[in-house]
Amino acid sequence: MKYFHTFFTIVIFVMFLTPSAWGSPYLVAEPPVASQMNWDVSPNGMLSISYDLDFNGMADFHTMRVVVESFYSDQTVVEVGGGFPNHSIFFVPYGQQWFYYVVTGQPLFYSYDVDEDGTWDIMYKDVSEDSVNGNEVFYASPSGMFTGDFNNF
Repeated sequence: MKYFHTFFTIVIFVMFLTPSAWGSPYLVAEPPVASQMNWDVSPNGMLSISYDLDFNGMADFHTMRVVVESFYSDQTVVEVGGGFPNHSIFFVPYGQQWFYYVVTGQPLFYSYDVDEDGTWDIMYKDVSEDSVNGNEVFYASPSGMFTGDFNNF
């Protein structure tokens, strides 16, 4: 019986430490942009960045930034970045020219895909675009998984 109790305690402890569907839908700080899985410009004109927080090869955390400007240029990333301080720069190379997307330094939206099925389960909006600091508000649950008001916690 002693071994069962020890085993049960370990299983419960590990279950609560494992980031998965057991995890909380509350916001965490955005990982470094360099650790992104991929990025894309959405039909709404915002740049979406995907991350894999539980390191299983599937995107489960996403941020969306407002595209401030987009253009072709033969300048380097450093040169373009010098003209847009406090902004993030994303680019696609096309031969001698690159197509640049200049986006806000901080995300406007944060979202989770809890079950990693490709549909976002919960979205938070950060109107101040000042990083995760507690002033973000529940925005939507595109999948319908969450229906409660998380702003009251």
